[in-house]
Parts: sequence; C-alpha cells; structure tokens
Amino acid sequence: MKKLPVILITGFLGAGKTTFLNEMLSHFNSQDQRTALLINEFGRINIDKELIDQKTQAIYEVNQGSIFCVCTRDQFISALDHIAGNEADFDVAVIESTGIANTGDLGKYLSTPPLVDRIEVKQNFCIIDAANFHKVFQTLPAVKSQVEEASMLIINKSDLVTEEYLSELKEKLSVLNPSCPIKVATYGKLDFSQLIDLTKPWAAKSKLTEAPPQDIATVTLVSDQILDLSKLRLFLASHSHDLLRAKGFLKTDIGSMFMEWVGDKMYTKPADTGCEESSRFVLIGYKLDDQLLKNEFRNCEQK
Repeated sequence: MKKLPVILITGFLGAGKTTFLNEMLSHFNSQDQRTALLINEFGRINIDKELIDQKTQAIYEVNQGSIFCVCTRDQFISALDHIAGNEADFDVAVIESTGIANTGDLGKYLSTPPLVDRIEVKQNFCIIDAANFHKVFQTLPAVKSQVEEASMLIINKSDLVTEEYLSELKEKLSVLNPSCPIKVATYGKLDFSQLIDLTKPWAAKSKLTEAPPQDIATVTLVSDQILDLSKLRLFLASHSHDLLRAKGFLKTDIGSMFMEWVGDKMYTKPADTGCEESSRFVLIGYKLDDQLLKNEFRNCEQK
C-alpha cells in the first residue's frame, strides 16, 4: 500500500505557522493536490482553524495538548487513521502543531497499528520568529527541540530585524542543526515548488514527552457580550509578564476584531468571521490563574 506523505509544521507560539500554512495550502491548491489538514491547539478551542483561508478537502482538530505528548495520543492516532483511510484518497496531509510542542518521536506512533505502512512524515518545517526567537530560546526547551528536529528551518518575519541580527540568527541555528537548510521569509512567502520534497522520509531524534511543558497553562475566555476594546488592551497589558501568546476573535465596541499578543506586542485587525455568536479568546502563559482571568475578562464587558 502506498504511504500517505505527511508534512509537519512546527515552531514556537506566534512565529507565523498559520500564515506559512496558508501559503503552502495555496501552492497545493494550484497543483490540484488533495490535501488533508490536522491542526493541533494547546487550548480548549481552536482559533487557528478560523484563520485558514484556503480550501482543503478535510480539516481535523486535536485540542487541549500537544500532538507530541502522550496526553493526546488517542486523538492524534484517530485523526491520522481517519485521514489515511478516507475515501477522498488524499495526496498529502499537513499537520500544524501547537507552538509549545516538544517534537517527539512520531515514529513510535507510525510504526504501530493502525498507522504502520499507511503514512510517512516527509518534511518537518520549523518556523522561526526572527524578532522574538532570542526571548524564548533560553527559557523554553521546546524551542531548542523544534530547531534540532527540523528538516528545514524557515526564518519568518525577517523584515522586522536587521541584516546583522539575521546573520547572527542563522549562525546560531546552524550550530543547533548543522545539516538543516535555512530559508528566509516575510509573511511565510516562499517558492513552495522548490521547498516541498516528498521523496525522503523524516525521522525524529528526541524521546516522546509525557506531559505538557511545566508551568505553562492555557485559559479559554468566552463572552456573548460586547467588549470594551480599551479595557481589553489594559487587561492584556496587565498580564504581559506571564503571557506567551494570546489570540482570538472578539466582539468589541468598535466591531468584530481579531486580537493577538506575540512577544511583547499586541495586534488587532477587523474580523469578518470568527465571532458571530460570541467572543472566543485563548491565553497561553506561565501559571495562569483561570478564575482570576475569567473575572477580569468579564470586567471588560460593556455595562
């Protein structure tokens, strides 16, 4: 039986994985390749699914943990089993992992039923946030693991750093993964006809992790009320020292917005979809107090 080729996209929170993914899906669509997509989110709800603007044959979700952690193994195997056995007969499957994934040995999953002889990971693209890599590399082991395991490194957001810094970053990445090619991108734009290679298998080196990263938690905030955007900004700023990432769709006093926190910066833009019925916001950070954050989020509702 011919194995279904799988492409893995890793990279830390906010590096631009979903933007890169959309560019990749656009390439596959232009080639009339039938694509299955598996999105992995650390939070209870999946915001990234709403950000996928390309048409794919099927989208699957694995939430509330990393696909490289045994805590979501059953979900992950079930999703891949369904993709491999789908009558649509996909040409390729793409997996976008959560940003805090410590890339484990997927071979352990793929070498046992029901996946053995049915799928094979061909490439592992690790997306690097040029502007924020140095802030998380020293404190989060998952970042180092993602770089070391990659079959190709993509330095994204290159327009936000100087040429000197970019050169230093390339040198550091080359030390971590000497044999790995490095590409530089802005907004995930690259020549995917030269980037995609489904001829050789990828094999992980590290061991499978047993649990999510220590001290990192996620909180999901939901509201069906109109939110005060100025209060939301203050709310996020007050927790900036604990936050690694925040993103979601919000119904605010100036309209529907997509808001995200990356590194130490906040970004907002109008949203056409994603918050028709209620606001949904996911926070990822250190030792987050679930009830405190939910109370403060409610205080952002218009009275």
